[in-house]
Amino acid sequence: MSRRLNPCFLFLFALIPLFCAATSHAAQPLRYWFWWEASTFDTYYGDYFDVMQVARNIYAPLISIGMDGKPQGMIAEDWKVDPAGTTWKFQLRKELTFEDGKPITPAVVLANFRRMLWVTRGENLPLNSLLPETDAWTDYKAPLKCLYADGGDLVFKFKRRPDNLFEVLSHPIYGIASPVCFDGKGKWKEGFCSVASGQYRVAERSPGKIRLVSRRAFPTAAAAPDEVEIRTPLKPGESALKAMFAGDGELAIEPGFALSSTTLKAIEEHGFTLTEEPPSRMYFVQLNHKKPPFTDKALRRSVRSVFLSLFRKECLALGIAPVEPSFMPRGGVGFGIFPVPEAPAPEVRAQGPVDVVFFPLANYSFPEDGRMQELAENAFLKTLELHGLQPKVTRHLARKGAMKRFVEGDYNVIMRGSGITINDPYAGLKMMFMSQISARIPDPSGKASEFIQKANESADPLERRALAEKMNEAVFEDAAAITFAHSSWVYIHKPRVNMSRFNLFMDPIEFRAIGWRP
Repeated sequence: MSRRLNPCFLFLFALIPLFCAATSHAAQPLRYWFWWEASTFDTYYGDYFDVMQVARNIYAPLISIGMDGKPQGMIAEDWKVDPAGTTWKFQLRKELTFEDGKPITPAVVLANFRRMLWVTRGENLPLNSLLPETDAWTDYKAPLKCLYADGGDLVFKFKRRPDNLFEVLSHPIYGIASPVCFDGKGKWKEGFCSVASGQYRVAERSPGKIRLVSRRAFPTAAAAPDEVEIRTPLKPGESALKAMFAGDGELAIEPGFALSSTTLKAIEEHGFTLTEEPPSRMYFVQLNHKKPPFTDKALRRSVRSVFLSLFRKECLALGIAPVEPSFMPRGGVGFGIFPVPEAPAPEVRAQGPVDVVFFPLANYSFPEDGRMQELAENAFLKTLELHGLQPKVTRHLARKGAMKRFVEGDYNVIMRGSGITINDPYAGLKMMFMSQISARIPDPSGKASEFIQKANESADPLERRALAEKMNEAVFEDAAAITFAHSSWVYIHKPRVNMSRFNLFMDPIEFRAIGWRP
């Protein structure tokens, strides 16, 4: 006796392969390689490269410009501005929750902004300078007239119409963290406390890997990844590109200067695509102007001239891009052309040992990729010797140890890099030069900070640009940050990783803006 199968059963049976394929797609993570492991999840450190990769994705800000380059409501669903442009009311989304199910209320959002304003008071960040009441704020529990919750709104009362407020509020330091992670005095309780408010939550943290899982809380690009693994090379000889070439990754980021012609050819041969941001990175030698011998401005300027001349000579001999002494990158607001002497003799001589700190400025995949840094290091050590100084070099294998010495001021010389939004740099410059939580660019004369402050207060675009140029000149003349190269960040990815909706003028990456089809 034969049996006829139920047509409904046949239909369901036919769907099994499709269901399995969809499940496989959802379960396959986007593997993203970055250079350094996150040192904390504290939003206070959200401007640190290692921290922002995670913080940008697990803490939702009021507004984000990370997708399509346009302001998009995240914690806020709408906003209103009074005719004077000084009172801003952000209407907060209802029914938003943290990953533990607790509601994200106006009181919680207010507590986050109060915390960040409190721990950064006196640092003259762009948001702080718009809320001058915070300068004299001495009691953390005391209410502020310039920032408060009103029903379902968060209200800011600024002293003047803000510029680039959306960019400021998009910054990871203003991402909304759960109050369980900080105490009644604004102190972060435990380094890796994370209760997500953003699109992703931390599902796993282990050496060399942080796994993020989507909460599906906010709008995304088509086929945004459900899971992301942020990978970090840990052992000597490991690198992002080596892992990618071995099939262990879909997306990586590298500085353009760290990609030699040989490596670029290998990237092409392995079938990867390059997406490059505008040149917005500067690399420089920082002289500690607070410690002898570089308290002497004449010595700093002589070192600058000799170093740039030697470095340019080496670069030209190898066909490497010419030296760019301008702190602001070419094509950006404030860029300037400064002379590099042909073969200057030291104008000032000194004596004694000098502590020099070097660390890899990138996770160089192959020896040739580190050639530019090698040339810069050798040129600078020769420069010190020509000035009668004896370099005592410490080479850190990782950034963490070197930056610890930098923060503590335990160096005479350190080679490092930073970045800026080149088309509208004013808020970023304020953080870089006038804050202790950002890049801490030196300003011995105070002139750079003066010009930056005036530019942030001006409403005239031409005046602002002129002030940025003066700031750039002041950095060159002070010679405490000697810029020798500009570069961009280059995203190396499989062709099926779609970055068309990601705002390349902003870093770091927001994974909800990425399309990923395995």
